[in-house]
Amino acid sequence: MSHVAIRIQPYTEEFTGAVVEFNRRMRPAGVPFGVPETGVPEWLPKLDGRKIHQEIFLAVEDGCVRGAYTFKEQPFSFGGRILSVGACQMPISEGIIDKRYSLVGPQIVNDALRRQPLSYGLGIGSRDAAVTRLLAAMGWRLTVIPFFFKVRHGFRFLRNIQHLRTTPFRRWLCDIAAYSGLGWAGAKVINAARSKSSGAALSVERAGEFSSWADDLWWRCRDRYSMIALRDASVLNILYPPTDARFIRLKILDGRRVAGWCVVMDSVKSGDKYFGNMRVGSIADCLALPEDATQVVRASVRALEECGVDLLVSNQSHPAWGRGLRRAGFLAGPSNFYFITSKELTGLLDESDPAGAGIHLNRGDGDGPIHL
Repeated sequence: MSHVAIRIQPYTEEFTGAVVEFNRRMRPAGVPFGVPETGVPEWLPKLDGRKIHQEIFLAVEDGCVRGAYTFKEQPFSFGGRILSVGACQMPISEGIIDKRYSLVGPQIVNDALRRQPLSYGLGIGSRDAAVTRLLAAMGWRLTVIPFFFKVRHGFRFLRNIQHLRTTPFRRWLCDIAAYSGLGWAGAKVINAARSKSSGAALSVERAGEFSSWADDLWWRCRDRYSMIALRDASVLNILYPPTDARFIRLKILDGRRVAGWCVVMDSVKSGDKYFGNMRVGSIADCLALPEDATQVVRASVRALEECGVDLLVSNQSHPAWGRGLRRAGFLAGPSNFYFITSKELTGLLDESDPAGAGIHLNRGDGDGPIHL
């Protein structure tokens, strides 16, 4: 470790040049993200009156940046009890390339815990990632958030899904299945076998924004989950701004009753490292009473299928939402989406929900649906 003390401090504009230089030094290590080159987060800046916000903190040594992390603070409901929870996002340390700074990573995590002992990470992507190993060594607990997918167009799926096309032989097999029609037939058979109707179909409205109807639903749902991020209208309109065309807000109605909502995305990919050139529909976020989850999922899936997507995907932690996806024809696939909890948050969850069966998390939490 360097002989000069490392300080963790808020990112102010005077450090912009040092951040640019830090990113330049880290680039050869193949780090998938750098530190934003402005002190105000592009997503969720800290503004007066907001219940949810981000701040960026830097690890500074004698004017040089040696690491950084983004800290997101947000209210969560734990069975109806509202508590502030922190997310330590995108921690990065020069210790990756210079062993003198190997203690910067733990110092960053401890700084986040000092700000909020109830902290978590979501996403991460690999058990072997440096940040995953660091957090595990510091006593954080890692849980996999299940991944679900539904193939609508077998030919385009087989020609584009990169997870199955990792070797020349696998690519050859995928192409044979695609051009022979096996992919098309297989998708039809699986969808027919797994899609189960249950009750009358709910109606779907596209909502321009969230309003009082979303507040009413939040109050009905919040004590039905052992852990769920605050999802009232004010927070939802920050996470999914009405001006952002990527987010499609679906209001799901059972007659005149609001049964739930889903935020879905209809993304046309081009050379994507996961999805190639497919049109991908994703259920990024959702809310309903657990007993309404299946019907709410089916309604949102129907709306996405009518858009003409090739593949549908979703990550959902709660068993009711997983069942809903399976009944709508989804399969479970390998997941690289992890929920990792600090010792204090782990203890809180173990008191009320040891099996974790009531936790409601998806791509709308953590860093948000940035990769969909």
